[in-house]
Amino acid sequence: MKLKLITLAVAATLAAPSAFATPTPEAVPGVQKIILSGATAPDGFVESAVKEMLDPASIKTYRDNAHATLAFQHRAWYGLAKAGIPGVTAGTPILFVKRSKGGSVWGVDPVARASRIESLDFSACAAGGAAAGDSGKVYDYFCPTKGLDPDSPNFNNPALNNGVPSDFGVSDVSPVLFKAPLNVEFGQTQLSAAEVAKLTIKPVNTLIMGLVATNDVPLSTAITRADYGNMLMGNIQDWTQIDASLGGNTQVVACRRVNGSGTQASYNWFFNNFPCESAFSGSKVPTSMYTDNASGIVSGSGTEADPFVIDPMQGYTVVNNSTSGDVRNCLKNAQNRIDHKIKGDDGKWYLTKFSNSGSPFKAIGVLSADSYGSESGWTYRNIYGAGSFAPATQTASAGATGIAPSKANLLTGAWDFAVELTMQYRNANVTNPQGDVITPLAGTKKAFADELIKRSGDPAKIALNSKKEVYAALPDYYDPFANPTNTAHVALGSHQGNMCQPMVRKY
Repeated sequence: MKLKLITLAVAATLAAPSAFATPTPEAVPGVQKIILSGATAPDGFVESAVKEMLDPASIKTYRDNAHATLAFQHRAWYGLAKAGIPGVTAGTPILFVKRSKGGSVWGVDPVARASRIESLDFSACAAGGAAAGDSGKVYDYFCPTKGLDPDSPNFNNPALNNGVPSDFGVSDVSPVLFKAPLNVEFGQTQLSAAEVAKLTIKPVNTLIMGLVATNDVPLSTAITRADYGNMLMGNIQDWTQIDASLGGNTQVVACRRVNGSGTQASYNWFFNNFPCESAFSGSKVPTSMYTDNASGIVSGSGTEADPFVIDPMQGYTVVNNSTSGDVRNCLKNAQNRIDHKIKGDDGKWYLTKFSNSGSPFKAIGVLSADSYGSESGWTYRNIYGAGSFAPATQTASAGATGIAPSKANLLTGAWDFAVELTMQYRNANVTNPQGDVITPLAGTKKAFADELIKRSGDPAKIALNSKKEVYAALPDYYDPFANPTNTAHVALGSHQGNMCQPMVRKY
């Protein structure tokens, strides 16, 4: 009898989900593995939401890069689901993976197409520790990655392509904006209408996009929406067309992002009307480093050791940057006359010779307002007026006019250059290029994802975020007048997940 009781107790223990003691979470019975890919901007909100949905005592943390010397591109959390999550049984083991590699478009195209993509290899994790490339954050495990991305030249090699599709994605802007030829990654194709129709798209929150200029552009120079857009389109190539009193280097320098970037897509939407044009209203093409520099390619072969050289002294200059960090460096280097070297999305290397001048350059950039705190040689500017604005302190420069990129203006819609971050998942079966039939998100995984989407846009989370001044929750989920926190952090209107649709005032 005693033996039988012991046997039953052991069986019950083995059957119950628990926090595991090994670095193989996929082996836990009943584990629900959920992969989110895409934009990096909401990573803080996502991590916070995941951790509050799991029992703290059960959580194990993972990231890529065993040596932990580089910024992460993949992270994961394992734990047991808390009670109170609609559709998720308390105690369910959850393995949540966030892939940040590649940015916004990776939260759209691979999701719709159910493509295999590179992900963490949990079968080969090693003991973790402090991650030098992640502000010293401590992880339980460091893991290699497995699989290839669709843009890899070896993607069709079945021996190498053992990655897995993501379950849902996150993008800085609505999936409807990722259209060819301006908003699709180099060498990739846009989603068809049928592919987009297989996505359920949900708005999460909204973020201020910025007008930025180097310090050599005087604060007294007023900038309109038309001014900024036409500098990006190349219709204005010299600052004296905006302010005849300017001297020094007056040629326009545009530090933009590469095609496929969610940030670049937002500028194409706001200033160029792409891809929201209609039969009555067309769009304009932004200028590019590859075709529109006044100097052309001065020299070089395009290798890292011998990059293609661009001479900004010859006139209008465009630099296509792969990351927001590159844009910030482009602005700083233009102001400080430091050469700017980047790898283009065509795989070639480019060097803009800002050192050719003894004077600073007047540059504009393509940046969201969450780059505040990194201003070095440049500032955020007001629109339809003069002066700068500091998002960190919510203060404008003396004598500033026009509309400031402030939190108050974001909430009311007065600052309308703001994008709505969305999350999306498949709502139908998709057969990917490898022949895998991938079913839509459903059951426990969908319930967990739906709750995470809602919590990622929670005004209470925005209130605690270090960059709360540039984000707002949306009225699709939250009543702006329900409490003081909501009043301070919920916008009154929403594009409802489609940036090509007019903003709808919901309160």
